[in-house]
Amino acid sequence: MRIESFSELNSINGVVNLAIGVFDGLHRGHIEVIRKACSKPGVSVVLTFEPHPMRIINPEKAPQIISSIDCRQMLLNEFGANKFMVLPFDKTRASQEPEEFVEELVSNCDLGSISVGDDFRFGKERKGCVQLLKKFSKKYQFEVFEIERVKDKNGLVISSSRVREKLSEGDFQIVNDLLGREFSLSGEVIKGKGIGRQLGFPTANVDCDVPGIMRHGVYVVKVSTKNQEFDAIANLGLRPTVNSDLDASLLLEVHIFDFDKDIYGDILTVTFKKFLRPETRFDDLDGLKSQIEEDIINGKKDL
Repeated sequence: MRIESFSELNSINGVVNLAIGVFDGLHRGHIEVIRKACSKPGVSVVLTFEPHPMRIINPEKAPQIISSIDCRQMLLNEFGANKFMVLPFDKTRASQEPEEFVEELVSNCDLGSISVGDDFRFGKERKGCVQLLKKFSKKYQFEVFEIERVKDKNGLVISSSRVREKLSEGDFQIVNDLLGREFSLSGEVIKGKGIGRQLGFPTANVDCDVPGIMRHGVYVVKVSTKNQEFDAIANLGLRPTVNSDLDASLLLEVHIFDFDKDIYGDILTVTFKKFLRPETRFDDLDGLKSQIEEDIINGKKDL
């Protein structure tokens, strides 16, 4: 499904309908842009950029990423997009004139339409806008669909920056409303140090791309694997009680309630329900064990 160059775009047979944007987080506003492209006859292609353009244009102002490219691709499968184009973004791309970018598109496919948000900018110094894109569409014979920004029930615009803000606060009620789905992370269960099992609380270590904005701490979660769903708590953090500062690396580990099966190598999807408490350094393992026992009791109350 994923393509990464214009030469691959050129191999698509039929009319191409593009949805263009960064689409970080794939919130409800992004979904409307993508749905428009998918609704047109032909092949729907969601085009995004990697890395985030701001990392090249103005690195100091570049936002932390909500969802990895792999995560976005997995979600796009559910929305019905035919292709996912990840276009490398570098200084050459950043200095490209708006019309040069459009010419590159139309010369590499039978372009039927481009769907974008009403705040879409492109090309050198972000000079390209929706009105300029519409001007080019007349010259190069394709349609442009300008999708107005979606607002929540309070009349506030849904944006990736708002998703980041609420995700950093652990407010999943608002995060889920902005996304139009429950926030989750997926990854392979890998072997860890076995400390959780030593304490009597075996954990599944999930190898996944965690947004750097998420709070370190304990969460109430649901986990699913092989079409089965279980209640659990998860710790996201550096595990300061058992790790030295030099040895610490970010880890998502999940304790599934009343579960003791071997799931190494399985893909686990962790759906976040509630933030329970911040990550804490305990004086000893007994203190950590007592806190985990309390976390489990509180977690079961919230599920």
